[in-house]
Amino acid sequence: MKIKVTSKNDVHIIKIEGAIKAGNEFELSEKIEQYIKKGQVPKFIIDLKKVPFINSAGLGTFLNIYKHIDGLNGRLVFANLNSDIENLMEITKLSSVFEIYKTLEEAEDSFEY
Repeated sequence: MKIKVTSKNDVHIIKIEGAIKAGNEFELSEKIEQYIKKGQVPKFIIDLKKVPFINSAGLGTFLNIYKHIDGLNGRLVFANLNSDIENLMEITKLSSVFEIYKTLEEAEDSFEY
């Protein structure tokens, strides 16, 4: 799994490449934690365009990250889910917890006031 982080204004865009599964999910948490600064409201977009697969460990990681960011009054949204991951989010009911956008552009636009 590769993780690339870019920032646009005060929104961090996390682009992930490769499967998210047991063993590599901690790397994702650590990377995101690096961008959470004291006194700032954290804002993240998780771009899953190049992620073919997420297992339950990966979903659990996303849920933990979401709870942490939500507790800081921040925002975490997802973009570019493939049909398998979209179905997984529906089956697990996480689609009712997470904000999910079809494209990265739609996700970015959702942060504009």
